Amino acid sequence: MSARPARTRRTPRLTAATVVDTALRVARTEGLPAVSMRRLAEECGVSAMALYRHVADREDLLIRMLDVVADGVAPPPATGTPRERLTAVLHGMYEAFRRDPWVVQVLATEGLASTRVLPVLEAVFEAFADAGLPPQRARDSYAMLFSFLFGETLVTHSDHEGTRARRMMRELDPERYPRLAAAIATSAPPGSRDRERFALNLERLLDGVLGA
Repeated sequence: MSARPARTRRTPRLTAATVVDTALRVARTEGLPAVSMRRLAEECGVSAMALYRHVADREDLLIRMLDVVADGVAPPPATGTPRERLTAVLHGMYEAFRRDPWVVQVLATEGLASTRVLPVLEAVFEAFADAGLPPQRARDSYAMLFSFLFGETLVTHSDHEGTRARRMMRELDPERYPRLAAAIATSAPPGSRDRERFALNLERLLDGVLGA
């Protein structure tokens, strides 16, 4: 009796969702610069040209990745005071950005965005309007709050004990820089108070935007 031929192992069918999920995994573990079409092709076990049957180009891929992040943002609350609603929205976006800090680079430096975030932004401006802010002040307040959100995301992602900046502050001469040294002495280890700091500073900003 002749032996049966060995079964060939099938590569899972490639889909747009597979490509996007792979890109997200690479971005989350290695950073956005590691996300290239060649790298994704290697991860998916296909040729680079095969990817272009599912995503048009790198920009299309990044927008699809942003769609996934936007879908993960907690829905804006339908009730509550304007301040409560703004607080909830900003905390939801902060948690999404903590999971995917590469988003800040895409939004701030590449000018891309997901249309799926528009309901969240509309909720922000609705809260501003309900708080009595005219459109121009609402726009300026939005810019300030989101600059703060972007900055907190970058600080949270890059602040580690081994960085040159951290070493420089640890080796600071307290006699030459007494005020700076006193402030640095109150610092907690990186990551230990990120959410607490974000919440406290957000409240301070909202005091200024809405009035304490």
